[in-house]
Amino acid sequence: MSVLCRIRAARLACAAAIAVLGALALAPGAGAAKIGGTYLALGDSLAYGFHEALFEEELAKGEGICVIGKCIKPGTFDHSYVDDFGAILRLFRPDLEVINDGCPGETAETLINGPSMFTNLACAGGPGESLFPLAWLHHPYARSPNGSQLSDALAILAENPHVSPITLDIGGNDLTDFLGRECGFPQAFTCTEERVRGEIAQIAANVYWILTQLRSAASKAQIVLIGLYNPYPTVIGTAGTGDRFVAAFNAAQAAVAAKVPGARFANPEPPFNPSLLTGAPEASDLRTICLLTGMCPGGTFDVAGDFHPSNYGYRVIAGVLALAFFKR
Repeated sequence: MSVLCRIRAARLACAAAIAVLGALALAPGAGAAKIGGTYLALGDSLAYGFHEALFEEELAKGEGICVIGKCIKPGTFDHSYVDDFGAILRLFRPDLEVINDGCPGETAETLINGPSMFTNLACAGGPGESLFPLAWLHHPYARSPNGSQLSDALAILAENPHVSPITLDIGGNDLTDFLGRECGFPQAFTCTEERVRGEIAQIAANVYWILTQLRSAASKAQIVLIGLYNPYPTVIGTAGTGDRFVAAFNAAQAAVAAKVPGARFANPEPPFNPSLLTGAPEASDLRTICLLTGMCPGGTFDVAGDFHPSNYGYRVIAGVLALAFFKR
């Protein structure tokens, strides 16, 4: 092991690099033929590459594309797993086009149905949140009849028979919105496990419908569904409950992916929440969560921190995604 990998702050970055190298080693015999002319990425803020601190910095600068007096440069959000995974794919297909339809705040329901009657806004807003301006997306949904991400994706697939892979991360906002609305999260946690599992089942049903629509529109594309990690160790319910709920969510997602021919599931929870594998207390996940997300401003875990991945975290997700895509 190199000296760099012995430094605590770099261990998981090295692990992500090793995962990517492993994927590349498998690629010639397993996945190179599945790379088409276009990689289509669908999902929420993780696909978009959202960083809360960068977003606030952009708003303060007041530069870029302005909507109602607020300005953002979408191109600065270029550190998502989509960018990292796309870079891997371009090693085999240098002319690959990447279309990133990811939209912050998106839920499975709004990915299907659109945000409502608004025509210049997209995605969903959780309690107290605002919809995301179309103009700030990496790929605005100009052709979408109902303003939805899914209808835009289906339009792309209708025009381009050479799309592969298609990646999708969705459902995390559905779950956290439910926990906030029904369970008092994060100040409290009043829901029973049965109630949370019922919500997980409903989310999985919506994700399955999305996957079937994508498969019908792109019969030859490799589809990879990406799961969740738990950015709130020790916060949800009793000790260990959060990791278990996220594991249940991921199991439901993996099950619906298994029902769709040519679809695979990539699970980011083990590298973000290693206590699942080690059997250690959930609190031991705080170390990796601080490195791989924005939950620890100033180095101290804060439930009000940014649950989105850090640049390290996005690379880890890209590595997990690559391993699923290139798996024999």
